[in-house]
Order: sequence, then structure tokens, then C-alpha cells
Amino acid sequence: MANPVLVEVARGAVVESAHRGAVSVFDADGKPVWEIGDTARPVFPRSAVKAIQALPLLES
Repeated sequence: MANPVLVEVARGAVVESAHRGAVSVFDADGKPVWEIGDTARPVFPRSAVKAIQALPLLES
């Protein structure tokens, strides 16, 4: 199953790129409220979480 297009980047009337993804929204108790796309698929965030990965080093 391909994830749906969540964002399109346009220049005038021409779509330059389309970005697919999955989204999950949870309530305060951790129960899913809304999902779109394949939310069970593993995610490999790589560079996107480097700032979060650095927090333990900064706090120590």
C-alpha cells in the first residue's frame, strides 16, 4: 500500500513535487483518534532527530 500524497509543492499551476507520508493522531490516553496511510510501517528518521539525540549529551 502506497501512502497518500500529503503535500504538493507548486510553482504557479505546475506541481513540482509531491510528498507521501502517514499521520497518526492520539488522544491524551494514547488511543488513536485519526490515522491516514500505513502507520504501522517502520520509520527510520536518521538526520531528522539529531537534535533530540543530542539532548542526553547536553543534559549530562
